[in-house]
Amino acid sequence: MSNQINIKELSPNTFDVTIYSNTETNHQVTISDNFITEYQIKNLTKKEIIEQSFIFLLERESNTSILRKFNIEVIANYFPEYKKLFK
Repeated sequence: MSNQINIKELSPNTFDVTIYSNTETNHQVTISDNFITEYQIKNLTKKEIIEQSFIFLLERESNTSILRKFNIEVIANYFPEYKKLFK
């Protein structure tokens, strides 16, 4: 079964992400303006960044392995190649 990702904005920096797969999971993700500046991301909304980040994660691990609550910046701690995603 392929993963379906549903993203809902809770506040300008906080998003609720539901992944529909064999097991449905829910995640609360925060993203700061600092992150966008540091990664020099242009032409993507925060919601699009979250979506790309979850696609990246799901290529590497199951949705049940993804943290339930995290700041988007921690992905690079687990997957250093994440920093290249937006280049």
